[in-house]
Amino acid sequence: MSNRTKQKQLSVDRIQKGAAVELDVEDLAYGGRGIARVRDADPEAARFVVFVAHAVPGDRVRARIMKRRKSHAEAELEEVLSPSPSRVAPPCPLFGTCGGCSWQNLPYSEQLIHKQRQAESILEHLGDARPDRIDPIVPSPEEWRYRNKMDFTFGTNARGEPILGFHRPGRFWEIVEAPACLLQPEPLDRLLGAMTTWVRAKGLQAYDPRSHEGFLRHLVLRHSVATNEVVALLLTSEGELPEPETLAAALCEACPELKGLVWGLNTGLADVARQEKELWRWGEAWLHENLGNLRFRISPLSFFQVNTPAAERLYSAVRAMLGEDARGHRLLDAYCGAGSIGIFCAGAVREVVGIELLREAVWDARDNAERNGATNCTFLAGEMREVLPLVADMPGGRFGRVVMDPPRGGMDKRALRGLLEIQAPVLVYVSCNPSTLARDLIVIREAGYRAAAMQAVDLFPQTYHIETVVRFERM
Repeated sequence: MSNRTKQKQLSVDRIQKGAAVELDVEDLAYGGRGIARVRDADPEAARFVVFVAHAVPGDRVRARIMKRRKSHAEAELEEVLSPSPSRVAPPCPLFGTCGGCSWQNLPYSEQLIHKQRQAESILEHLGDARPDRIDPIVPSPEEWRYRNKMDFTFGTNARGEPILGFHRPGRFWEIVEAPACLLQPEPLDRLLGAMTTWVRAKGLQAYDPRSHEGFLRHLVLRHSVATNEVVALLLTSEGELPEPETLAAALCEACPELKGLVWGLNTGLADVARQEKELWRWGEAWLHENLGNLRFRISPLSFFQVNTPAAERLYSAVRAMLGEDARGHRLLDAYCGAGSIGIFCAGAVREVVGIELLREAVWDARDNAERNGATNCTFLAGEMREVLPLVADMPGGRFGRVVMDPPRGGMDKRALRGLLEIQAPVLVYVSCNPSTLARDLIVIREAGYRAAAMQAVDLFPQTYHIETVVRFERM
């Protein structure tokens, strides 16, 4: 064996599960982890990458290898030996534990630089396409306290008491208690404390996703920037909620901004916040929010962008991507949620038809269209692949524009094929996950479209998540 081969083998062999290694962090990967490379005389070995959670570019760190693959490894940060000049102290005591924020240790100005670069590189390297025009990233107006919707899960602490918090990364059954969160408005912090105190006083038990026993499952909180009002949705398994009126009174005392409280049933096995049936209600079950001069009604589980001020910037980018010549065209708004994008763009097109799976969201969309005088909007409920054939047969002619804003997992393959069969001259894809966008981009390009323009908009400061808007034009 030559010295070169032996050196390469030794270089790779030392990166094994459980080993502690010292690394220099060079960049950030999509997903928030730092990128380090094994320094070696052999250029092939130097391509081996180690992803280090909670490290920032410029750090020299000691890290523990947790997973080992052929071309890369994953590691947990044990010690920052030499901090990067960019590193800042995260203000939240749960940073690195709750699985939420990943970039609190990086100034917001640098978060934006990395997000812009990652959005571009993922499309280019995974999607094999670089848009003709790339606009600078649009920042969020607020860096903290910007989330208008929060989903908390009930868990159990060491004393057997119910707690509210977030799933610990890699351990779906374990909940990290979060008495407060710097990403949510301050009234929601008070609601969390009051809810925790009340359920403990009543002796209620949290649901266990492994045994499927217990009562308390999720608490969904929504806040309106326009009115500063709050609604809360308590989701439980089957059972009795004792004296719900006293719960409403306790929450109102802690949070006078509370407008409504709903108790809903969730018997599903998946640990997902969903309501099968409304069991009890105090007050109103929806809020009103403003985007520009438009006013929207939003139910607790309806989709609406979580960062209201930044959402207006995002929708302005979507409307601009439709083009100045969109006014004479029909617009298909796929995954329309509460109708916010379609209604925001209604004045720029001839007609809007929206499709959404969640019936409650469609009811909100219809109400929103009526209250905003958007008489050229129609919203339909159902599975995308089932409703699309019906939409194609509607009177009014072909669709000249299609807006797609799918869930984080990207487009359903059959639904994407159905949208592409419409052969609209312009598609606008809104994505909160550049990697699934890159996957779908390949299918869109194969259907005869090219990526004409891209605009990144940051709705998620302190995290690696980003919204990306891409305009596709049929060739």
